[in-house]
Amino acid sequence: MKLLPVLLAAGGSRRFEGVKLAMPLPGGNTLLGRSVDALSKVRGSCDTQLLPLRVCLGGHADTLKPLLPKGTAIIPSPDWHLGLGHSIAAAASAAQSTDADALLLALADHALLCTQDYESLIQSWQESGKTTAAWYLDAPGAPAIFNRADFGELARLSGDKGAKGLLKSLQKQQQLGWMALPGASIDIDTRADFGRFVSTRSE
Repeated sequence: MKLLPVLLAAGGSRRFEGVKLAMPLPGGNTLLGRSVDALSKVRGSCDTQLLPLRVCLGGHADTLKPLLPKGTAIIPSPDWHLGLGHSIAAAASAAQSTDADALLLALADHALLCTQDYESLIQSWQESGKTTAAWYLDAPGAPAIFNRADFGELARLSGDKGAKGLLKSLQKQQQLGWMALPGASIDIDTRADFGRFVSTRSE
């Protein structure tokens, strides 16, 4: 099985009033760099080959691209300003052009998640064989691993709905695997969120 990890980093961070993913963290990394590091350190297994990480960029692409490790594959999201669904569709379309059996979608502003969280999600997906999502706030959400059968529907997404509708539909059909991941309930939308995150990292 081949798994393609894609980090969604295409938003305009309007509520943040700045380029939040470029914000520096104690130690010299950035929010974007922290998420890239966490995903880049994930290792495959005898059952799953992890393909090289791709990063989906849209808003602030010119600022964020230089922050990525040299050689990182970019998925452009030209319609990022129309909503998250367009960026997911761009990621799914890119996945369709590969031989990946599944697509791991992660959000770059999920700053609390670490390599072990992603590895646990992958293990849960391997065990169930189903499209598998993180579970938090009483609902499925990102990060999530979508099997190839879902790529077409993901590629048709638009607006700002994201993939939650697909996840909930699969859940109703009892075709969704899930893993409790409370850290995914925290993302960084505002400067106050960022300040709280930095203060917890500094303690």
